[in-house]
Amino acid sequence: MLSINPFSGRSWLLLCVLAFTLLACKSSSKPGPAAVAATVTCANAANFQGAGPAPVPTTIDSTCAALPYTPGSAQSLNSNGQQKADVFGWLSFVALNWPVNSATCTPDTSSSILTNPNNPTWLTYIDSDAVYNGKNPAPWCSSGGGGGLKAGQTALADSYPAAVKKLLAEHPDVHLVLAHDAKSHELISQLQLLGATPNGPMKDILQATGQPLVDQNGRFARFTVSLNKDEYDYILANKLYTIPGQKATPNINFPMGSSSSSVGAIELKAAWKVLGAGDDPSHFFTQQAIVYNNAKGAPSPGPNPVTVGLVGLHIAHKAQGQVVWAWSTFEQIENTTKSFYNPNCQPAGSKSCTPNTPTATASSNELGPDGKPLNAPVQVVPYIKPTTPALNTSFQALLTGTPFQYYELIGTQWSNGAIGVAPVLFGSAVQETFVPFNSQGPYSCIACHNFATASPVGQKSDMSFLVSAPLLKK
Repeated sequence: MLSINPFSGRSWLLLCVLAFTLLACKSSSKPGPAAVAATVTCANAANFQGAGPAPVPTTIDSTCAALPYTPGSAQSLNSNGQQKADVFGWLSFVALNWPVNSATCTPDTSSSILTNPNNPTWLTYIDSDAVYNGKNPAPWCSSGGGGGLKAGQTALADSYPAAVKKLLAEHPDVHLVLAHDAKSHELISQLQLLGATPNGPMKDILQATGQPLVDQNGRFARFTVSLNKDEYDYILANKLYTIPGQKATPNINFPMGSSSSSVGAIELKAAWKVLGAGDDPSHFFTQQAIVYNNAKGAPSPGPNPVTVGLVGLHIAHKAQGQVVWAWSTFEQIENTTKSFYNPNCQPAGSKSCTPNTPTATASSNELGPDGKPLNAPVQVVPYIKPTTPALNTSFQALLTGTPFQYYELIGTQWSNGAIGVAPVLFGSAVQETFVPFNSQGPYSCIACHNFATASPVGQKSDMSFLVSAPLLKK
């Protein structure tokens, strides 16, 4: 029998050979497949009803074209409610900016926001001016047979001043006409027609939102207001564009989201800036637009059409479980660092360098005959910071290569009866720039829209200021 001295070199060699043989035999068997993280689609995130945080999509696929209709059940919103509401906001933003099927003005699921970011569905939503125009509303997706982005412009064609019609005839590819230089135009016009003299927070809002917002190039920001088909159909069915219709509907109650095919009423309020010196067009969702400054259609001095970039988007959605609607607001990430803010503003301490202070009046022009700005820029400093920065980072990464990677969700204001409204104070730096900010409000979408009334008899209009004049009398 061979004796082995455990301390001899030969013995150690035999032991090493034995160990290596055993290891080789063990490793020769094929390893099992490595664990792979499950893909999370937009549908997975939209349909989540659990008590924990909502899953965040890891991919952009065709399910991202579908608008979500609820941020979650009342029970689930009590836990991780803000995160769920903000996921709902981002899913809405992606779906609204999904490429449109130009024939139907609905999302084109055969296309993708990643490869076709220039034709978003929401730009085909009908403009509020085409619904409340003192006559019958324009038809949905009206375009003279073309559909798509042209629909929005065609719906307003009859209302344009002669000078603007001439420009449109010369530039048939332009789909956007911008005239409103104050986001609150529909609110102010409604109360003026009623002869209302509001008190309290509403008075403060009216005093603070009628002034133009001037960017760092001396150009006015401009605003559009549009609504989706669910809201449009309800307005037509109840003839809320007429005085008799509003009188006959004492309890205005826009449809609440109930399914993927009935998402509920949606209103969109967009803010745009004329791109110029210092702006990188690749960082903006852009459109060619005609801009003008008065009722006669006097175009803004300088070249027209101009390239405008989206700088803000409010999404008001009567989502399932949200009687006071859900309010999401997005901004371009350079709004308060570059486009509407100069850290070296001079003279320091002057009115024109005081944050969030108007520098122009609603009746002023923006440029002189020589094309030079007439008004000092407004120094915009945000009151509200993004509620879920990590969520912004996730979605921005998914949208890399598109202009939408340069947008961020400021937050979503939502309500659950058990906990009230969250966040309590909420707004957009470029859409509520001049609204007073204090611990009691009225810097809050829900607090402001609680004042919304219909024109003839002043009944509540379910959070919507669009149910306003001018109206048909019969």
